[in-house]
Amino acid sequence: MTEFETVDYDELDAVVGGRITHGPVQIDPALLQGIGELAKAVEAAGQGIAQSSQANQQGMMQMFQQMAQAKGGR
Repeated sequence: MTEFETVDYDELDAVVGGRITHGPVQIDPALLQGIGELAKAVEAAGQGIAQSSQANQQGMMQMFQQMAQAKGGR
């Protein structure tokens, strides 16, 4: 069985009804910048994948059209 550790009342002075009463913690600007850069990189990768997929689909359609023309030409 796990034993529970007692929490000091001083650590709970900002807690009321299970909710924290003090404001949000400030997020590091460098972290925000990193998240923004990551979002841009993910967006660029997604656009590259979409373009590649579209090119592959067009190539497949051309191949099917050529095969259909070849069958019709026999």
